[in-house]
Amino acid sequence: MRLKLSTVLLYFTAIVLTLIIIVPLALLIGLAFSKSQVTIEGFTLDNFNFIRNGILFQENPVYSKLYPNVYTVTVNTMILALGNMLLVVLISSMAAYVISRYSFRGRSTLLGTFLVIHGVPASVLLIALYFLLRQLNLLNTLAGVILVRMSVDLPLGVWVLKGFYDSIPWDIEIASLVDGTSRLGAFYRVMLPLVTPGIFAVALFSFLSGWGEYIFVYTFIQSQTNWTLSLLIRSLVGEMGGINLALIAALSVFYLIPVIVLYVVGEKYLVRVTIGGVKG
Repeated sequence: MRLKLSTVLLYFTAIVLTLIIIVPLALLIGLAFSKSQVTIEGFTLDNFNFIRNGILFQENPVYSKLYPNVYTVTVNTMILALGNMLLVVLISSMAAYVISRYSFRGRSTLLGTFLVIHGVPASVLLIALYFLLRQLNLLNTLAGVILVRMSVDLPLGVWVLKGFYDSIPWDIEIASLVDGTSRLGAFYRVMLPLVTPGIFAVALFSFLSGWGEYIFVYTFIQSQTNWTLSLLIRSLVGEMGGINLALIAALSVFYLIPVIVLYVVGEKYLVRVTIGGVKG
């Protein structure tokens, strides 16, 4: 049976896209276990020695004092990711419900504003945000970075969850109201369970957004006590007169672990999600 040209092109495109993703990861993992500091050569676990106590360059006390503990930095990164996720999910789930179910003046303008805000590059806001956080005494704090990251991710969360709420028939909500449930009760007991896949998707995307955040951390954080993993990895590039690529790769693999775990856990939920609701 002959394959159609379109089918061959589809498979070829899929293979190319897969290789684009897999090859860099394979090189990263290979370098992380390499005996050489700059090339893939041999196999060793020495690059992961920091896992024991979180100290980098344990063999050199002078260098090790220049960097914060890896586990302290990991906790900071987790606080940033979870804080961003919780705020985005909490606010967007309520805001999207109001926009979806209530008709009020300026509703379309509000939705358009969300799209415009989401489309503005975060880099153009750095100076204004810097002075704003300084006035609020939130500069050099994780709380300040969380609020800034949340404000950037919130418009997309509202738009996604609004699509989920729009896909739920009014009859379901009205039936719960007829049965004596308050509007607030219908929201928590009926609507939220029905949009769980959307909430999970928004939670996952906002967590990964916070987990991978770099530009805001680099701009607003000065103290090493508030560093995140992205900033720690960046600090290793070009330091000490050279680059230990094997150590950077090992730290990057460590950085990837939560992302991989989230994908494995949430993949079965994400495949059911479309931008406007749930399929299947």
